[in-house]
Amino acid sequence: MKTKSWLKAILLTVLMAVPAGTAFAHGELSSSLPGHEAVVTSPEQLVLNFNDDVRLLRLTLVHGASHNIDVGFSPSTAAQRTFTHDLPDLMLGTHTVDWTIVGTDGHTVSGSFNFVVSDGGDQAEVQEHSHNEHHHH
Repeated sequence: MKTKSWLKAILLTVLMAVPAGTAFAHGELSSSLPGHEAVVTSPEQLVLNFNDDVRLLRLTLVHGASHNIDVGFSPSTAAQRTFTHDLPDLMLGTHTVDWTIVGTDGHTVSGSFNFVVSDGGDQAEVQEHSHNEHHHH
């Protein structure tokens, strides 16, 4: 009798651990164009690539401290890995991209990165992002 109770307890523990382990698979920004802290000439597009299918809930592009730039964003109804937005000619200086997604696991994740537009900048290229640039909710 004690052996069956012990086996049931182990089986129950294993079954409960499986969903818990998959709950940590939050969507994360894996790369972007332009890249984080890149110094570029005015890019034609803003591209966000995520590690999983996500819905993009919020996206803002701000020049300097408070000049919002319209990128034609509307919240995503379909989950996907890549989001692309055409950009107008950007002013010289620092630009900050703020984003919020909801992953397939239902968790909301926010993050931000910045890039600098400069006459002497490089052509914008896709750049990988590190995991510590995101905030899980």
